[in-house]
Amino acid sequence: MSFLPPWLGLLLALLALGLLAAGVLQRGLKKQVLFVGLELQSHTNRRIAQEHLADLDRALAEGRLTALQHQAARDELLRHLLDDAEQSDDAPAASVPARWLWMVLALVLLSGLSYVQLGAPQTWWPKPLSQRVQISATTPAQLAEQTRLWQEATQKRPEDAQAWLTLARLHAAQNAHAPAEQALARVLALSPEPDLWIERAQMKALSAGGVYAGEPWQWIQDVLRSQPQHLNALVLAGSAALSEKRHAAAQDYWQRALALVPADSEAGQGLQQAVAQAAEMAAAPSATVAVGAGPLSAATPAGDAKPLIQGEVRVSPEVQSQIAAGSTLFVYAMAEEGSRRPVAIWRGTPTSWPVRFALSDSMGMGAPPVLSSLAQVRLVARVSKTGSAQKQEVDLQVELAGVKTGVQGVVLNITGRTP
Repeated sequence: MSFLPPWLGLLLALLALGLLAAGVLQRGLKKQVLFVGLELQSHTNRRIAQEHLADLDRALAEGRLTALQHQAARDELLRHLLDDAEQSDDAPAASVPARWLWMVLALVLLSGLSYVQLGAPQTWWPKPLSQRVQISATTPAQLAEQTRLWQEATQKRPEDAQAWLTLARLHAAQNAHAPAEQALARVLALSPEPDLWIERAQMKALSAGGVYAGEPWQWIQDVLRSQPQHLNALVLAGSAALSEKRHAAAQDYWQRALALVPADSEAGQGLQQAVAQAAEMAAAPSATVAVGAGPLSAATPAGDAKPLIQGEVRVSPEVQSQIAAGSTLFVYAMAEEGSRRPVAIWRGTPTSWPVRFALSDSMGMGAPPVLSSLAQVRLVARVSKTGSAQKQEVDLQVELAGVKTGVQGVVLNITGRTP
């Protein structure tokens, strides 16, 4: 199904109105003036038609008209010219009053100015690339299959920015943040957009375990320098500031973002919660995060943030023999629906098992949703030999869905690798 763009409909309507007005003026001249110079009017009509034809050709070259639309408008214009020519053969020759010529030219000029004023609002232009790509896959099998297909597509069409962006978002949906950031780098080389720079900054920070220092912060600030009211940049800047314990700065960024959205919208409510959370954290005394290192050691969130989920990670004897000294244990919570971005992350370097952990709002990435806003989450425990926040094939992992927020005594038992 195809839809006629509003600006194209307006342009065709103005052209038709101009042609109709020219015909009405021509008939009026025949009735009011006995000696009408039709040769001069025919010359004028041909000149106007040439301008219209040039406008149509430019619209076709710029992509504002399709080939079929261009041909239809051109045929309509030529038919009017043939009609004028046939009528001029039977009419007496006379001179055309100058005021009528000026009226026709004024009508053409008014039509052009109307199009410039009404026909080019930004909302009528094609959607930017960042808004055109949507991921339909939901299950791990679907995500893996689509990732494979789009990897092949990018190899066949390396200059296809939409293919690279689709691949980037498929990686992001699987928490493969480093490959997502690399694919976004290719997208930005082909189609630089502020929203995509913000998306890349988030992927870069996530792949570094939530650290925004360096390039992520630089990219966010670059966008805000050129567009101080950029919503996504303000939201992510608040997250970055909160990750660095700069609570006042996080509040400022999120309050500026809140002014750009309806207060009763989902985004507005999430930002209000984030501002309140930053204010609460700013008022709380700081404390050191204790990393679980043994069966009796408890992981305590930073500050006075109340633990919302507590439990322990166990490993089977077979798995424990595969864990090298110095390996990193990640425990994180994700919303069961929507974005798979972790809402709380705990990490430690265990020396014995089991390892106790606790998750709270202070361990999140800062941006909504926060852990306390979710009724239940999916927990993931992963042992990384390299310590990378990005999942590797050799990592040992377990997932547990349907964990209620506020529960204590959760047990995550790692028995091997997961796909």
